[in-house]
Amino acid sequence: MDKAVIVDTDIASAFAKIKRLDLLLRLFSNHSIFITPRIFEELSVSLDYGYTFPLDVFESFDILYPSEEESKSYKEMLIGNKSLGKGELEAITVCKSRGYVFTSMDFAALQFAVSMNIDVLDLQSILRALWRSGIKSKDEVKMIIREIEEKDNTSIRDAQSIIE
Repeated sequence: MDKAVIVDTDIASAFAKIKRLDLLLRLFSNHSIFITPRIFEELSVSLDYGYTFPLDVFESFDILYPSEEESKSYKEMLIGNKSLGKGELEAITVCKSRGYVFTSMDFAALQFAVSMNIDVLDLQSILRALWRSGIKSKDEVKMIIREIEEKDNTSIRDAQSIIE
């Protein structure tokens, strides 16, 4: 089975906003990296508001279309789970079916994926892996954290523990 990672909307947009999708490509260089059609749709909404960062995501990652069986499972999961977004649920469905890794910043989505025995990576793990793998230094990761917090208008929890 091919090693692959599905990047959720929030991870893709955070790295695209700071123009560092290359870091994900380097970190996962031994894996295929995908977004799903629903993630594509979620990112496309930003284009309607004049943002161009989704174009970088579309250029960097291929869209992975669910199989007929996966689409059926997605629809069933969508009916039974109103707390997660469509992109997250579609990605989780495909990851479950194919044994792929799911990445997200959404704690509830990550917990749900773990409950389905899916391997997950959160933003903190990705940032930590950047310096542990030697792709970036600890100081560079600190700067990336600040950039993401500023450009994505978010606060990264446990940011200090990432570089310890």
